[in-house]
Amino acid sequence: MNVSIRSRFIVAAALGAVLSAQAPPLASQEAGGSVQGTVIDGSTKQPLANAQVSIVGTRSGALTNSAGVYRIPGVTAGQVEVRVRLIGYAPTTKSATVSEGQTADVDFSVSQSAISLTDVVVTGTGGAVEERKLGNTVAKVDLTDIQFAPISSPSEVLQGRVPGVASLPSGGLTGEGARIRIRGNASLSQSNEAIVYIDGVRADNGGGIGDPTLIGTGGAAPSRLDDIDPESIDKIEILKGAAAATLYGTEASNGVIQIFTKRGEAGPPRWTLRAERSASKFPDRIKPQTGFARTQAQADLLSEFYGQDIAPFEIIEKNLETRLQETGFANALSGSVAGGTQAATYYVSGRFYDEDGPFTAEKVFEGSPFTSFLKDVARDENRLYQGTANINLFPRDNLRFSFRTLYTDRHGEFPGNNNNIYAPFTLAQFGKPEAADCTESAVESPGICEGSGDEFGNGAFSTVREALLDRYSQDVTHFNGVMSAAFTPITELTFDATFGVDNVNARSVDFLPFGNAVDNFSARNPNGERTIDNTNTQNITLDSKLTWSRDLTPAITSSFVFGGQGFITRRQISGIYNFDFPGPGLEIVEAGGTDDTINERFVKVVNAGVFAQEQLGFGDWVFATVGARYDKNSAFGEEAGGELYPKASISLVPSDRAGWSSGILTTLRLRAAYGKSGRQPGAFDKFTTFEALASDFGAGLVPSNLGNPALKPEISTEIEVGTELGLFQDKVGLQVTYWDRNVNDALVLKQFAPSGGFIDRQLANVGKLSANGWEVGLNSFIVNRPNFSFDVFANGAYLKQEVVSLGGAPPLKVGGSYPRYRNFLIEGFAPGALFGAKLLAPCSSYGNPTQDAKGGCLASGQLPYDVDRNGTPDTEADLLAIFADPARMAALLPAGLTSLNPLRADDDLDGDFLDHFLGKPYPDWQGGFGGNIRFLQNFRLSTLFEYKAGNYKVTNLTDAFRQANPLIGRNIRRVTEAEAAILNPAASPQAKLAAAKEWLTAKALSPYDGLNQNGDGDFLRWRELSVTYSAPQRLASILRARDASLTFGVRNLALWTKYDGTDPESNAVGRGGGEGGTDENFLDAVDAFGFPLSRRFSFALRLNY
Repeated sequence: MNVSIRSRFIVAAALGAVLSAQAPPLASQEAGGSVQGTVIDGSTKQPLANAQVSIVGTRSGALTNSAGVYRIPGVTAGQVEVRVRLIGYAPTTKSATVSEGQTADVDFSVSQSAISLTDVVVTGTGGAVEERKLGNTVAKVDLTDIQFAPISSPSEVLQGRVPGVASLPSGGLTGEGARIRIRGNASLSQSNEAIVYIDGVRADNGGGIGDPTLIGTGGAAPSRLDDIDPESIDKIEILKGAAAATLYGTEASNGVIQIFTKRGEAGPPRWTLRAERSASKFPDRIKPQTGFARTQAQADLLSEFYGQDIAPFEIIEKNLETRLQETGFANALSGSVAGGTQAATYYVSGRFYDEDGPFTAEKVFEGSPFTSFLKDVARDENRLYQGTANINLFPRDNLRFSFRTLYTDRHGEFPGNNNNIYAPFTLAQFGKPEAADCTESAVESPGICEGSGDEFGNGAFSTVREALLDRYSQDVTHFNGVMSAAFTPITELTFDATFGVDNVNARSVDFLPFGNAVDNFSARNPNGERTIDNTNTQNITLDSKLTWSRDLTPAITSSFVFGGQGFITRRQISGIYNFDFPGPGLEIVEAGGTDDTINERFVKVVNAGVFAQEQLGFGDWVFATVGARYDKNSAFGEEAGGELYPKASISLVPSDRAGWSSGILTTLRLRAAYGKSGRQPGAFDKFTTFEALASDFGAGLVPSNLGNPALKPEISTEIEVGTELGLFQDKVGLQVTYWDRNVNDALVLKQFAPSGGFIDRQLANVGKLSANGWEVGLNSFIVNRPNFSFDVFANGAYLKQEVVSLGGAPPLKVGGSYPRYRNFLIEGFAPGALFGAKLLAPCSSYGNPTQDAKGGCLASGQLPYDVDRNGTPDTEADLLAIFADPARMAALLPAGLTSLNPLRADDDLDGDFLDHFLGKPYPDWQGGFGGNIRFLQNFRLSTLFEYKAGNYKVTNLTDAFRQANPLIGRNIRRVTEAEAAILNPAASPQAKLAAAKEWLTAKALSPYDGLNQNGDGDFLRWRELSVTYSAPQRLASILRARDASLTFGVRNLALWTKYDGTDPESNAVGRGGGEGGTDENFLDAVDAFGFPLSRRFSFALRLNY
């Protein structure tokens, strides 16, 4: 395991220093006077913990403890404004007079509020501004509100909480990341990932395991977003589209995610310690493997192998994949300290996370003579060392300097997985119980060989044990640092500047040792192979702006922003591959017996833009904003020039007008926004390029990319309208948004005339996409009593997408030439829509058979078979006659089900049997709902459910293979029973007819691609459940803590779905590198031999000092 020991030592030493030494408070902290008091709920009169109390206009503040008590020392003597904020409550401010050396008592009684328009946001606004002044939505996730949720990564934070934002997991292996999609897809060929900022600095939003052309597990891959310590995050702001993200210019058309880390406040050190232990298991979602003996001789061998009596045509059922499962465990330790003075504040945190997931290889090697290989077997592990430091300096009241560093050292290991023929879990599901044997050695115990053998009954590629010796690992160091300054020479004017760097070094390795064919079966490099990929990604950010805020008249305010922003993105990839080691113990590429295969790439993209924005306020309830950004990008063609992105919005808050009165409608806001944003082509797409060619005559060049000097960015234009309603004294909050997006000049791979020698397709700005949707969010406080309170939330997002035009290009198939993937980009359909085969259907199922079934249909009583090959579909009577005649059976169906080929439909009579629309791989609706229950004063129960529903199809490629393929499938019970009935001479004709009808629902794969492999993907998942006990002050004080809590949590507790496959959220492609392309963008909802999402149970102790 190649992990940087030095970097770990640095992180551990820094964390140890922070968490072991109690620095005495500076004398200046106690200068002046103090403010103290309690914060209680205005209705129940109960104390409120973790309320943020601050002195307005200063850096002094404190959090309330479990008794609702706070104390702020070092407050300058004089008249001050004290403000309290707490999620779910309306902000409240009180005045107080502080005397030198004295303590002022300021108590608060605050009211619950399900809607807050006074929250300050900064993402996409040009500067800090109240949400009520914006014409667009800025979604927010405050991690204080979910600090007790069973969450271990930022990807999990985003699941189910924000309408229109989808965090898409790909499987259940530990360390797997998620793809993030905001309002669907805004590009056909470029990345559809939102851009990510951390405290104003552009961060790597990719992931994956190396260059997919060189290395890849088959699906499972980490996300760089999950390198961030969730304990260090204060809040997340999300811009959902071009109407909100205009000021971010090129690349922002898919939305913006900005993460804000925690900061310190003036006051004594405040410490937080947290320890967690968790366990995880895969749910029982995999269908057992089944088979049967075809002869008595085979039955006798199987009886010996399994240690039980087995008769011919008797169904054998085994759960083979359970030998690859165990209970996984994880430990997490984190700590932080925050505090400071009026001159400087600090926040420092560290976290160690170590998980060994629920996948295991040990069971397959136990008791075998191959235990010496255990050091090389595949594992699923995720280990992180994370540190964050945030320092703010205030040399003058009008000058601030900020410095923040974030560092992660991460090690992960993964087995091969998903649609990978050499993946152990895939091969276990391919297992055929009737094909298992120990012919290479002998039977040691039921189902176990004493040496080499095929215990899983693998018919091709490799045995499971051999596949377990293929080991993938990745080591990552991720640094993100920022320096920023703000200077306010006069009250109305502020200069801001930010400089930051995000640097990721990732080393990925695929190692298969010498002698891996331990069962004498695998032909995949039995002498071993090794692949190494080194990827360095660097993002440099420079941002500066001027904000001029003033009152034009007593009723009209103005806020003008002007600035510039630049990015430099560099990525360097180098890799090497070799195989055929001369002997055991050699684990370096150079030891391979062949010529090294070397890969190297370098990409650099520079983007620079200037922006301006003016916001006018009228009467403090009408706000209008106009602005624009002009961008130049190194990926733009020479003829394209720059690009201008305008924006405009309006927000009206009638409830803020003087004299507003309504018994039911307490708060009302109406808003609308318009904006444009873009997505640039790849760094080299504009250039005419050639590739090197090796030949017997020496090196040469061949044409590669045609090039296009007019290449320009895709332009996304979005309109957004909506409203916020606060009902019943803001006890109920409702947000509704409608949005409409059109993408013009979409980049499409188009074939140009090959006569010039360039045969590869070239990107061109010829496409068009459209999308629209609704987003709804509801928050409500149902009950609020001293010993019991209950609040609920719900959100939903409706999405409709369409490929309007491909600019003359033919339909584009996703997944290349691989016929099993049936996702396409076709004009007039949703992107990634499914097309494939269907069977000849009854004429009665068509509205107009003559028009809609030009290729024919079934008359009453006919089945889609022509077993006797007379050109007419068979009836049940025809089939019964064949099944009753052994001679005809032998002649017409010599291979059983393999010979029983149903009739395919060709409704449009164009000769293409695979062009029938089968559905789309994303739902109409998705969202989440849940609530919080507080009871017995010290207990809190929180829960979150997530759902997807409506015209949602998942490609169940796992069962398609297991149903139809005679070599590596036919091992699902209903198909096994059908095949046994067809082949069993003793089975009745009626039983064979029933088997033939069952086969109509199971036949799949070529030349029936798409048939019987798509299932309804609608689901409801109980995503989170947690119960927290907050200890009374008298118990917390035993540990000398300000407060203490113990939380029991469960993640992915239950799943309700009609989907019959492994998991409706499983996806064969996995996280990917975030670089775009049709596969990453549109190969969605493909369940192909992946792991179901694991169920995780956790206990966590949190102590605050």
